[in-house]
Amino acid sequence: MGPDGGTGPPRPVPPPATGSAPEPVGAGTRARSPGVGVLAVVAAANVLLWVLARPPGQPDDRYLGELVGAEAILLFSCSLVLMTLLRPIERAFGGLDRVALWHRRTAVAGAVLLLPHVALATSSAIPDLSPVGTGLGDLALLGIGFLVIWALAPGLHAARWHGLVGRLARATYERWLTAHRLTGIFVAAALAHAAVVDPVLDRSTVLRVAFVVTGTAGVCAYLYREFFASRVLGSHTYRVGAVNRAGPTALEVGLDPAGEPIRFTAGQFVVVSFGGLSSWQRHPFSVSSAPSQPRLELAIRANGDYTKDLYDQLRPGLPAKVVGPFGGFDYRAGGHDQIWIAGGIGITPFASWIRSIGEDFDRDVDLYYTVHRAQDALYRDELEAVAARCPTLRTHIVSTDQHGVLKAFDVLRGAAGRRNPWVYMCGPPAMVKALDHDLQRAGVPAGQIRWENFALR
Repeated sequence: MGPDGGTGPPRPVPPPATGSAPEPVGAGTRARSPGVGVLAVVAAANVLLWVLARPPGQPDDRYLGELVGAEAILLFSCSLVLMTLLRPIERAFGGLDRVALWHRRTAVAGAVLLLPHVALATSSAIPDLSPVGTGLGDLALLGIGFLVIWALAPGLHAARWHGLVGRLARATYERWLTAHRLTGIFVAAALAHAAVVDPVLDRSTVLRVAFVVTGTAGVCAYLYREFFASRVLGSHTYRVGAVNRAGPTALEVGLDPAGEPIRFTAGQFVVVSFGGLSSWQRHPFSVSSAPSQPRLELAIRANGDYTKDLYDQLRPGLPAKVVGPFGGFDYRAGGHDQIWIAGGIGITPFASWIRSIGEDFDRDVDLYYTVHRAQDALYRDELEAVAARCPTLRTHIVSTDQHGVLKAFDVLRGAAGRRNPWVYMCGPPAMVKALDHDLQRAGVPAGQIRWENFALR
């Protein structure tokens, strides 16, 4: 789902969420991407190298422990490389949402491998073990473990975990993101730990070189992301031109370019930092304006510390920096018959699509926009005006207080007679996941269901 619809790598831009930062929601399009294949080949090649280059005299248990430890470092490095926001990586994975998903998966897989590494690598005594190396290993293990538990805490809390996990689950995205930025330091500590205490690396030049190269790549990616990415990606200077508080949590912001405006495709999102608030803190937001409009318009839901500050304090005249665009949420990649489903602030990318529609619009679309109350619907007048002049676009406002929760059956019944429609969704994670599951059970091909996928936290 888009950066504004739902909860929110990546979560950092990390990313690349509901109004405050990108959030995970699942698995966008199921089309295969070359980036996933590269990850699989690199991970498998590292294991094969350790199997073939095993030096003599190494106890089986301990060697297996060192192997999984090296694989963990490789996966952490891949995770850090994925979040550099480099364009070739985004293209290789089919969108920044998919990059964020695999960033999360590789990090969690690396953390899981640390458990057998510790158990097996200590099964045989290592002579003259350096206390410095041991301390670095403990730091890395505790730091990475804590960050992974924090990242998974919302899901664990849903399973009725309490205590520390419950408190972490309730922590704001902004606090999690601040801690998440320490990941590279803990990976560097793990790299130094292995270089000091791992006896295998002392006995194999090939394995030592491979280990140092993969670990250093991750640390370099981390340093690039923290200190140089914003300069390489470049930013566009804007000024807040309009602020509209559309309800108790919805904020519509219009940005006027102070220089060269950003070029984007309808449905994409940008990373924005506002001057005068939180020291230019960066957050991703979906764009609601059309690419042809001079003013860049954003829709934000105030559900985190930072976005609540924006809702209360943002005012016209403040400067802003915009980086991007990112994402590949584009209806033009789908077939003729389509269903668009928006929930709450998730209407934002669809608003950009609709504002971009011209006389050459060649899709047959039913747009379902679900909100708690009918008066909560953003852009309602615009949606209805476009539908009035475009007979192949039909809008349906679904208010849960009157009609109940939107179900896949309701959506498909309205699209009766159309074969294999393409479905595009953006909204709260629970809604999107449920509809995705039920639409597939009803026969909609998985490859024709598309939604931005931000599981940043």
